Amino acid sequence: MEIIGAQLPIEVDGDERSPREQIEAAVDEIAIRVSEPRAAHHREGHERYTIDLVLAEERQLLNMVDIRDDRAVVRVTEADTDGLSADQQQAVTALAESPWLVQPLAAPAGAGKTHSLKALRTAAHRGGRTVVVLAPQGRAVDVAINECAGDEGYTVDKALLELRNGRLRLDHRNIVVVDEAGLIGNNQLRDLLEYTTGSGTKTLLVGDAHQLAPVRKRGGMFEQLCADLPWSQRLSEVWRMLDPEERTASLALRNGGPKPLRRAIAWYRDHDRLRCGDEVTMAHDALEAYRADVAAGKDPLLMPDKWELCDALNKQIHNDNVAADAPTVTAARDHHIGAGDTIVTRHNDATITVGIRDEHGQPAVSKTASQVRNGQRWIVEAVDTARQTILARRIGDDAVAILGGDYLREHVHHGYAVTLQSEQGDTGQTAYPIVSARTDRKSLYTGLTRGREMNRVFIYDKIAGEGDHEHAEPAPVYTRPAAVTATRLPNSCAPSPAATTGPKPSTKSPRQPTAAGFPTG
Repeated sequence: MEIIGAQLPIEVDGDERSPREQIEAAVDEIAIRVSEPRAAHHREGHERYTIDLVLAEERQLLNMVDIRDDRAVVRVTEADTDGLSADQQQAVTALAESPWLVQPLAAPAGAGKTHSLKALRTAAHRGGRTVVVLAPQGRAVDVAINECAGDEGYTVDKALLELRNGRLRLDHRNIVVVDEAGLIGNNQLRDLLEYTTGSGTKTLLVGDAHQLAPVRKRGGMFEQLCADLPWSQRLSEVWRMLDPEERTASLALRNGGPKPLRRAIAWYRDHDRLRCGDEVTMAHDALEAYRADVAAGKDPLLMPDKWELCDALNKQIHNDNVAADAPTVTAARDHHIGAGDTIVTRHNDATITVGIRDEHGQPAVSKTASQVRNGQRWIVEAVDTARQTILARRIGDDAVAILGGDYLREHVHHGYAVTLQSEQGDTGQTAYPIVSARTDRKSLYTGLTRGREMNRVFIYDKIAGEGDHEHAEPAPVYTRPAAVTATRLPNSCAPSPAATTGPKPSTKSPRQPTAAGFPTG
């Protein structure tokens, strides 16, 4: 075609057709169309392609999800579900008494999934079963175990490794609960279901396909299974937020049509939950809200949508909490960490010793603590600049550990502000997501459902004509344009593309860690 177009004159005597029409007519004489013509509303490049390996992977998954085994049935009594809502009781009973080995449960953020699974564990124990909890992130496993939703737990990666090595064995006497199943890649889900269905183990896939998708993994199958399997279960009520109107607004934001979505955005606007402006102003306003909550003794979450913003905010909050002349050590992302800082660990490591203190502050030998996991927050109690180590106390159980060496340099940084993707699954009293005007509906929904008392989103956009290297005067904040921006966000709640479908600075000198892991003095 390129050769014909190059040789064809612009005008041909006796032929009123344009060069393009002449070329198309010539092609039609010797070629056959193998794809349907593009519809008028389709843009160029709207087609999506996949490869045979992905199709085979999804075919394997679909072949396993309709396997049933009557031994998987667990009888539930009224005593087991006492204290649950009618919605939760129905879902737990259906999950337990189902003979299907693959059982999805879709639930919105704050629907009480863990609380419901605790009732399932009670029924399983009465039937002589044990519940194994799996999740993409170790902290989700720890939460489930601590809240009595499971008997033992692993990350999905660790469970697959143990299954391959034969150190973890499953049979019909086990129930596997996969939390945050929407964050698991299709290949991991396939490998896991091969083991569980092959051993007659019932597997509950629990999650919310309307929240964020897996990072660097093929996803979408959990959402498809929830939609396609007739025996999939759903929770429809939200309990996390204290305001009933906010619960209703969050559900409309999650899965509502155009009219419910507009009503939800109007509610967020009218209750001062939407802010819009330039990036610097939005980050500043979110930081001020965070500082005010900390000063009031609350537990706020600060959630930018990119690490550059996290670094800038973390630096400012570090300066609030640690005196300029205080000893510090350098950790990941070039963060300087001192006594009093809040940090986050970003890698699971079972080799780091974690201890529990007794009431006198001494090591409690008789007590054990869970390992260091990705996403856990800690308070730095002391630093040792000579050894480049820190003594940190974990938020939640007050366990302590010494972090240093490569782990400190590569997997520890400030934990005041972390990305929205990292905070999925967390809950605080208040939540402040900072997102671009080009964000999607899933990100907005995830950010606006982390807080119990209040959620406020800060939406930023570049000033017209401003480049990344330029600066402009901060734009004023308006809530009505923020509502317009939120309403126009890309709707990413359509099915995922599966191929088949502050405190004052401290002036105290930090105590030094000792070899035993506890400070002296």
